Amino acid sequence: MTSLPTHITTDQRRAALRALGLPPALVQKVTLHQHDGMHAALYVLDREGRRIQHGDQALTATVRIPAEGVITA
Repeated sequence: MTSLPTHITTDQRRAALRALGLPPALVQKVTLHQHDGMHAALYVLDREGRRIQHGDQALTATVRIPAEGVITA
């Protein structure tokens, strides 16, 4: 097994999100599942492009992108 990195840089996070087709500035959380695919919580914006607040938290929408197949190697 190869060694795991001790951290991930901001540039690496942005590049990973872009590779997944997600706009980095709108992503709150991403979860990847080997069999289920990806779930992403994205910030919801108003017409002026500002994050919509619900109480003291930003409103998010969750999207699911299913996995095409199982990774075996």
